[in-house]
Amino acid sequence: MPSSTAERRLAAIVATDVVGYSRLMGEDETQTLAALKAHRKELIDPLIAEHKGHIIKTTGDGLLLEFPSVVEAVACAVAVQRAMLERNRAVPEGRRIELRVGINIGDVIIEDGDIFGNGVNVAARLEQISEPGGICLSDDAYRQVRDKLDIEAFDAGEQHLKNIANPVRIYRIDPASSATGIKRVSGIRGGRASRLRLAMAGLAVILIAIAALATWSGLGRAPAPEQQAASSATIKPDSGPTLPIVAVLPFTNQTGDEAQEYFADGVTEEVINALGRFKNLRVIGRNAVLRYKGGQARQAEIASELGAAYMVDGSIKASKDRVRISAQLTDADAATVLWSDRYDGDLSDIFEFQDSIAQHIAGTLAANITQVEVQRHFKEARPDQNAFDLLLRARAVGHAASRTANRQVRELMTKAIELDPNYATTHALLGEAIYSRVVLGWTEFPDRELARAEELARRAIALAPDEPDGHRTLGRILLIRTEYDQARNALQRAIDLNPSDANALAVRGTLQSVDGDLPGAIESLELALKYDPMLQPQYHFDLAISYYLARRHEDALRVAERGISRFPNFPMFNVPAAAAAAQLGRQEQAVLYVTEIRRRMPQLDLDFLGSRFRNPAYPAYLKEGLRRAGL
Repeated sequence: MPSSTAERRLAAIVATDVVGYSRLMGEDETQTLAALKAHRKELIDPLIAEHKGHIIKTTGDGLLLEFPSVVEAVACAVAVQRAMLERNRAVPEGRRIELRVGINIGDVIIEDGDIFGNGVNVAARLEQISEPGGICLSDDAYRQVRDKLDIEAFDAGEQHLKNIANPVRIYRIDPASSATGIKRVSGIRGGRASRLRLAMAGLAVILIAIAALATWSGLGRAPAPEQQAASSATIKPDSGPTLPIVAVLPFTNQTGDEAQEYFADGVTEEVINALGRFKNLRVIGRNAVLRYKGGQARQAEIASELGAAYMVDGSIKASKDRVRISAQLTDADAATVLWSDRYDGDLSDIFEFQDSIAQHIAGTLAANITQVEVQRHFKEARPDQNAFDLLLRARAVGHAASRTANRQVRELMTKAIELDPNYATTHALLGEAIYSRVVLGWTEFPDRELARAEELARRAIALAPDEPDGHRTLGRILLIRTEYDQARNALQRAIDLNPSDANALAVRGTLQSVDGDLPGAIESLELALKYDPMLQPQYHFDLAISYYLARRHEDALRVAERGISRFPNFPMFNVPAAAAAAQLGRQEQAVLYVTEIRRRMPQLDLDFLGSRFRNPAYPAYLKEGLRRAGL
């Protein structure tokens, strides 16, 4: 029982600890303590003070903190975890200092400088179930911040915490995505909204037929030279075959329900993916067109920026049990609509509606295609509607490279496979998510998880050998296992099936760089980034490194500087920037990049960075440039 001098009050409590602290201490006690001390002094303690927090006590690897408000507590935790993510990028996976964080607001007892009570106990239990690098928030705490901070939170439902009497609803915050201005909570809910989502998922197939058949009609042609040079998203003649370029603009959600935005995005992505399978055209990547969503740019301006000869756009409307799809194909150069139509359907039998509309479109355009191709596309197996709904949900969140997004994708795809075990794409996407979890160091069992990812990729291939997803995922896995010949074969198969697959091209470029084929790496990575300029920063970095190793220092510096501007949270770009500037004799510029390396990546391990290359001359040349820069 607390003494009469004890103080009871409501407080925001934060509990933290270091993941795998005992293992780190056992492997290298001196280095672990030095790293932890540096993180505390340079980052954690200053941020706690900045957000008006107070350290109640330390427990070796852990901290117990009190803040005057939950808003300050969450803002501080997000800032710390985001900064730790940056500081760990250049540190070998096994030596990283990663934190778990739990946050709660509740009644506490303050006595003799210590703090007790249920509010503290809940925060401590939340910290224990938090993912490495993540933040767990109680429902009471979340309600205080949901309208005040731009955070991406995932509703993980009610959970029974050890020694806590009542279940606690928890929210997982993804620090990497919580400063983007997006305020949303992810979850799966039923009701009429779900019915509408399922209907839209089925209608995505209609739009695939609309776009694919319109393209097969023989209307396509290559863009004019002035369009080809318009921007970094333009596909130049020397980067591959001269083929017509198509941009599918984000379909407009006119349902009146903002919660359906991700479904309009999912429909757009399905059209892009389907068009990318056809070897007689090139398709601009999803990220490149998504930036135009909701904007006021004219189609002519967009076409010029993207180098596109043809544009597909449309809208989705719903009223009670009816859905209307409007779509059109535009000749961007002539600014004329080549084809347009609208289709009304009943939600009660969406696939019957889909078939009748697709057959109508095929009848009007079949003069320029063979009956074999028509039958092949209409005979494709259609996934269970619920599984397809989950697939679109997973794609909507999966583009955020974060722990929370990765967890959601795995949960959604596991459920989708339970609903439809024969849908190949869900196996491939689950394998991809598990692979990402391994390479980003988000699992304590990498060998076991990588084997599971490979099993899923091979299952996807067995179910649909002519779909690229399984082959691409398998190629990634074989690359990380250094099985280069098999990885090369798998990636080439994915590219053969879909020549516009920017991710497969990018992974092949990384493999070629590691394997010593610098001209091939540069060609593949350039092409991938022209198809999709917003690919993960790792591929931009790989291109900069490949340019540098090929002695193309001006190009290396250009790509690295572009990466620094476009991806400010990826400090690795400073490495090729510093080395290239030094090789060009621009010492003052090189020193600036070295300063950033020392500030943002104090534990950069150059041997670890260079260990991926098969040719020992490559890391040696990289080190030479960095030594010239003063590192």
